[in-house]
Amino acid sequence: MNQIKFLLVCIIFVTTISMQCNEECPQRFHVPAEIIPYQLEYHIGDTIRFVSKFEKNVHEIHTDMNYDMSKIDFIPNTVIDFLDTIGRSKISDYFIFYSYSPNYKEYILSKGQSLLEGQYAFLNDSFTLEYILIPKYPGNYFLTQKCGIWENFPGRCRHVYYTVGVDMNSGKNGNIELLKESEDTLYNKIDANSPNWLFYDKGGFCFRVVP
Repeated sequence: MNQIKFLLVCIIFVTTISMQCNEECPQRFHVPAEIIPYQLEYHIGDTIRFVSKFEKNVHEIHTDMNYDMSKIDFIPNTVIDFLDTIGRSKISDYFIFYSYSPNYKEYILSKGQSLLEGQYAFLNDSFTLEYILIPKYPGNYFLTQKCGIWENFPGRCRHVYYTVGVDMNSGKNGNIELLKESEDTLYNKIDANSPNWLFYDKGGFCFRVVP
């Protein structure tokens, strides 16, 4: 009798998993972002503006549907690495940073590294994140903009992993060729033919600062 019960439980479990796998489940959202002005080269003292704004109904790629995310916290973060050295960088060593989003700040990590982190503001049915960077040191840089969702949302399938990609500058190449000049093998092996998750899905953007 116990063996029959065990088999029935296994059949129900496998059937449930199979149904979930066959469901059209949301898996990968993408949100827009833009660097203004978009260019390869900036001068010390220039203003580099980052803007990301999108409505509450966010598009998901797998289902090609929009989902109401108005009650969800989007958690973005920004890393800017100095390509002319090896290892991660402290952003305030190379840039003056100012955020128009009150809770987006620089956080100092171990070994003198840092990142910008916080939340999107939600107002008038739209999410907004905006900040500026003013270069104060010449060199080559690699900015990555990432985002996460840690809560349930209407229409989410159970036990299904999902990601948020940042569509930087409407599909432009993000000056990816500049990574070839990096001193760090972590970056100089990335090129336009690399998997998207290494650069484009992270909102990758490379640029040079000159005097």
